[in-house]
Amino acid sequence: MELTIEELYPVGSNITVHYLPYLIFISYVVSLIGAFTTVELLHRRVSGTGWRSLLQLGACAISFGLVAIWCMHFVGNRAIILGKGESEIQLYYNATYTTVSAILPIVVIFLGLLAADRFYKGNKNATTRYIALLICGVCCGASVTEMHYLGNQGTTNYRIKSVPGYVVGAAAIAIGACLIAFSLFFHWSGHWMNVIWRRIIVACFLAVAVCGMHWTAAAGTSYEIRGYHPGSGSARNINVIIAVCLCLAACGVCFAIGFLKQRQSRRERDRAKQVVLAVATFDSEGRILVTPGGLLPSQTITRQFQRKTFDEEFNTRHPVFQWLFRVSRNWAGIVDLIPSMRDHLQNTGYMQFNTPLGGQSRDSMDTEEGDSSYLAIFRQMFCVTAQDIARSMETRIQDLGILFEDVLTTGTLLSKTLFRDTQGKPILADNLTPPQKDVEAGHFEQPILFGRGQLLVLTRKVDKEESNRLQNIGYRFASTDQIGDQLARSMQISRDNLDGLMMRLQNYCDRKASIPKFGTYLAAFLLQPSPAMKGLDVITSAAYPDRLPLVKFMSDEPTAGQLRMLSVFNGLTLDECLLRIGSGGNSVTEDDIFLDKFRNRIQELIAAVPEPALRHAIFSAQQLDIAHGISGQNEASQATAFAFCGIKEVYSQSPSSQKLQNVPLSFLKANLRSYPGCPDHAILAHQNHKEFSSLFAPTSEQPGHGPKSGTKWAGIFRSNNGRRLSDVAPLEADSCSEKGLVHVSQTSLESASPMPSNNPFASIMVSHEVVISQNSEPSQIEMQDLGVISQAGIADTEQLTLADRLLSITTSFRDPHARMHSPPVRR
Repeated sequence: MELTIEELYPVGSNITVHYLPYLIFISYVVSLIGAFTTVELLHRRVSGTGWRSLLQLGACAISFGLVAIWCMHFVGNRAIILGKGESEIQLYYNATYTTVSAILPIVVIFLGLLAADRFYKGNKNATTRYIALLICGVCCGASVTEMHYLGNQGTTNYRIKSVPGYVVGAAAIAIGACLIAFSLFFHWSGHWMNVIWRRIIVACFLAVAVCGMHWTAAAGTSYEIRGYHPGSGSARNINVIIAVCLCLAACGVCFAIGFLKQRQSRRERDRAKQVVLAVATFDSEGRILVTPGGLLPSQTITRQFQRKTFDEEFNTRHPVFQWLFRVSRNWAGIVDLIPSMRDHLQNTGYMQFNTPLGGQSRDSMDTEEGDSSYLAIFRQMFCVTAQDIARSMETRIQDLGILFEDVLTTGTLLSKTLFRDTQGKPILADNLTPPQKDVEAGHFEQPILFGRGQLLVLTRKVDKEESNRLQNIGYRFASTDQIGDQLARSMQISRDNLDGLMMRLQNYCDRKASIPKFGTYLAAFLLQPSPAMKGLDVITSAAYPDRLPLVKFMSDEPTAGQLRMLSVFNGLTLDECLLRIGSGGNSVTEDDIFLDKFRNRIQELIAAVPEPALRHAIFSAQQLDIAHGISGQNEASQATAFAFCGIKEVYSQSPSSQKLQNVPLSFLKANLRSYPGCPDHAILAHQNHKEFSSLFAPTSEQPGHGPKSGTKWAGIFRSNNGRRLSDVAPLEADSCSEKGLVHVSQTSLESASPMPSNNPFASIMVSHEVVISQNSEPSQIEMQDLGVISQAGIADTEQLTLADRLLSITTSFRDPHARMHSPPVRR
């Protein structure tokens, strides 16, 4: 006669336990899936105090508490077999306890992760960081322990008895493993070493914390039966089914994260082939601002810069780049035009907002409206892109930074050397590689460049207050050693090139305005035809490429007598000047002292510019202002210069010294018009408003030219607001503000002041100067009115720079009939 369940397992007796090994392994896999999902979500979170950061931390807490702990617990308990496996005496659970055991650990884990996220990252106090990690580990470990015992208390047919020693041991395993896991994660994440295999290690430790605690506690647990469950055993599988569904959902999240990661990698590789605008922000410690993923804040301007000719290059010689360079130094002059630029780009179809990710896309700008329209569109997209980046950084575009002095090439990682030319010279896909030195030729040889993508960089340096604000909204500051590898991969360049680029950007941020304010200087103005005869280059200092090589002649203004002595050397070469000075007598008059000083300064200039062409450069006795406006702090620059003007040979391209470099003459002029306080800022802003004024004008369709209603092609030729693209108001080509940045007419070069025109925007600028002087007696103060000093000219016409005037002088010296001793004139 068979015994009944009540007879086999009487109420109050302890039931024997055995386990299913395969379910124990599956429980660890379930916990590992939940832990890995948690680590991936935590890795991709947005740090800060906003709702998005809290939402992502909540998702991490749900993944760890619900999948890694709750699902593992019930799948693991399914491996527990009581008695001989009779369904009436197996573990069954109360719905209320089960629900509470799922919610409570999520709350505790969220608080622990919130403490670590707030107080560990970016905190320089080691004690605070350790306390934050301790709180995080204790909360997560305690949630594992709490969920286990609270879930066990929800059994309906057993009284669970636990051995205190096992409870302590299980809690210690949970807390210790969680501390190790999160310590590794935040340490690696802080150093941008959180690669996939490191995240797997963290997930394994978290799974060990959950499973180790669970099975240690299970080993110290006895089951005293207090009732029997009627019916079949299918009810005990409900929690397992829920756990499996949640586990599959976590797997789906992992696959989605992996897909988005692959898509982001493809976008980064694709972006390395595009024209991209990035922002390089440095703090006082020299660290650079990056996103939580370790990348520079950046956006694509366009997929490709459209070249009108095969040999056209978008570089510092291009007038569009020089326009961007100047605009970035006076954002206030164009910021009010950017909303209209954005509307214009949307209406003409160059910018769309219907991308799959809800963002905006920028086309390659293939246009048939002419070169001026294309260049105007590109300049508009640059301004709109800069404003988008400023909005993402929650700052004004005026505080975004200034444009770096070079166009960088990206996307060259896989195609370093493409091929060689007929002379065996390598054609490289990189403009960041240092030039190779030709020992026999005695100069540096720059390889031919053939790049895939182009990068424009806005640079700035922020103080501690601004750096704290940027970190509070989710950005981070890091050294190049921390984020160099992944940043180089995103730009598709080598690590060595990236290190050199970061150094150049940081030095550019630290560079101060190099225009002197007082004194008289000797300058070297050496022109050189650029390669492929694309214009003129000028030799400048490598440390200060925005100014000519200068040697201080004297601290004050030359006297009338000194000017007369210098006029004797006008039109003579440098060697002839030295020869004439050396042929003087041995007297020690003031004139002799002055000439001796002149000779010594010439020798210093030769040492600073060791170019053979300088020996044949012709001296100009015209005293020229180095700056043609206010150099900063409302203080007018009084520095003047006398120059030796010459032209180098075509076949000698590289400078003879590493302290010198060749800079396009047009780019030097752009630098001379870009100093703080320069009046050309206002003139360029006025020209920009004239050029883009058509963007404000409403446009209506011409009668009789609209498409017929009902035509299936009608919507294709319309913009987003219903207007046809052909009806959008075109930009005024004649008022293009980047015109005149490169070429200067001979007439304007020879004229010190521009001639009036019938420009309706012309005006006369008048300044009134009053000097207040104080006598020896404190009570007497005298005001002296120097009268009205007027400067009459066209208000939207820029003045000639020092480079313009020296170019005109050099041109006149090249004419053998014009080499004559002209009196020194200061202009």
